[in-house]
Amino acid sequence: MYTAGNSASQADAKRVLDVIDEEVNAVSTGDAQAYLAILADDAVFMPPNQTSKAGDELRIWLREFLEGFSVKWLKFEHLDTETAGDLAYHTYAFSWQVTPKVGGEPTVAQGKGMHVLRRQADGAWKVVREIWNASGVTDGKP
Repeated sequence: MYTAGNSASQADAKRVLDVIDEEVNAVSTGDAQAYLAILADDAVFMPPNQTSKAGDELRIWLREFLEGFSVKWLKFEHLDTETAGDLAYHTYAFSWQVTPKVGGEPTVAQGKGMHVLRRQADGAWKVVREIWNASGVTDGKP
């Protein structure tokens, strides 16, 4: 779903959704390089129960997560997407199963979140902020 009033806004909303789909795919395939490519240089993530991550700390944190865990999306639902000039936001709901690659029991969590994207000088949309929360964790059974 997206909210856009004209064809230019609709095209931008589609591009924003494409970036988010790239993120979802990068997480499920463990492709850190693809994930990092959609982030703006000044991106900040605000994960639940942790301090905000930015710069090198963010990039290392993401690499370590993707190298250390396998992710299976049980659900990823686009909720709202809106663009205004060179800024956009996107809200979503998710459910995923995360399993340590070194072995161990999977964890299933669900939650919701929001991305803020900014159009770059070359016209590409990149993630500048992401915040999410977990609505619940289960014993690994979907």
